[in-house]
Amino acid sequence: MKRNILFFISVVIILASCTKDEETNITNLKINFTQTIQNEDLSLGVFSYTNNEGQEFSVDRLWYIISNITLHTENGNSNLIRDVHFIDTDNPNTLNIVINDLEKNNYTTISYTMGLDTNKNISNLYLNEDFHTKMFWPEPMGGGYHYMKLEGNFNNETTFYNTHTGGAMGMDFSFNNSDSFSLTTDETTENIEISINMEIANWYKGSHSIALSNEGIMGNTEIQAQLKANGANVFTTTIN
Repeated sequence: MKRNILFFISVVIILASCTKDEETNITNLKINFTQTIQNEDLSLGVFSYTNNEGQEFSVDRLWYIISNITLHTENGNSNLIRDVHFIDTDNPNTLNIVINDLEKNNYTTISYTMGLDTNKNISNLYLNEDFHTKMFWPEPMGGGYHYMKLEGNFNNETTFYNTHTGGAMGMDFSFNNSDSFSLTTDETTENIEISINMEIANWYKGSHSIALSNEGIMGNTEIQAQLKANGANVFTTTIN
């Protein structure tokens, strides 16, 4: 009887030890999506920002899509984290992605696409996604989906602007970002956080100085191209 009890206790200890080891071997990855204006955290509905053209403005809505979020390793392998992710700055549930049990490796780069490339930007492809009705792009203007809806007021609190980007007139204005870093995950690495920040002011300055306007830009391929060019300096990635 004593022998059986001792055997049972030994099994419990071994199982508990294994469970503990397995738990510590798991690396959890959290990707945060943050937004700033002139390096200050975005506050929705606040009419106190000034752009490169000297226009005072607010941000009342910001919706955007990031796709093809991928971690790359030093040996050339790729780990797709999320195919498509929709961010609504007014909905905290959309502001991060959590991946449990990230593969152990030496990661050197993260890449992602602002918007949807031609392989993904297809009308009704995301019927079952929450963003489908919010982000669809009119068929006469090319179909598919918006990449971003950035809206608010400028010059006064009643003059509305909307910076809507997407595949205007069927052209692809999505663009890729790639940021290098050094990140090694092993048996001792439990939690990793990566932040991808959008600096909103940079949409309107850089290669092109773009003024806010109450005229729609959805069909304006010239402005869409300028926003894409400025987008090269909109996103930054940090490891926390």
